[in-house]
Amino acid sequence: MLVAGVDLSVRRPSAVAVLEGCEVLYLALADSDDDIITTASLMRPAVVAVDAPLSYPPEGRGLREVERELRRMGFKLLPPLMGPMRRLTDRGVGLSSRLGAEVIEIHPLTSMKAMGVTRGFLLRRLGVGHRDLVDAFAAALTAVAYLRGMYRRFGPFVLPTARVCV
Repeated sequence: MLVAGVDLSVRRPSAVAVLEGCEVLYLALADSDDDIITTASLMRPAVVAVDAPLSYPPEGRGLREVERELRRMGFKLLPPLMGPMRRLTDRGVGLSSRLGAEVIEIHPLTSMKAMGVTRGFLLRRLGVGHRDLVDAFAAALTAVAYLRGMYRRFGPFVLPTARVCV
């Protein structure tokens, strides 16, 4: 089954990774939301894991329950409306409704930590030197864990509970 991971950005191209099972089928940079949507519509992944907040905090300020819970667990996520995170959140929320697949929210470094791998390890595994592509790969790995039932869910956020594929 196909999954996709998107390392969404607001200042530079976003990275997209598509996996079939554990095999990398596609790894590229996307300049726009339309590029990401085109990739998703051509590949038709069952799940797209997006590195961006996909919901807003209650009453439009503060932390969501997912940030509170993950902080209690030792993970650090930025509040979705703090500074430049607002633009990323707006973009993530808008994009998620257009992808035509089940969309889950992830945070690559949190996923890597939960799976017991480092960015350096994944860089070597992929054989690429682009950090955003590695983050998109980590997002796709989180989608694999999700499909395999190896995760905890906090609202729209998915945290893998085991290492998959690597």
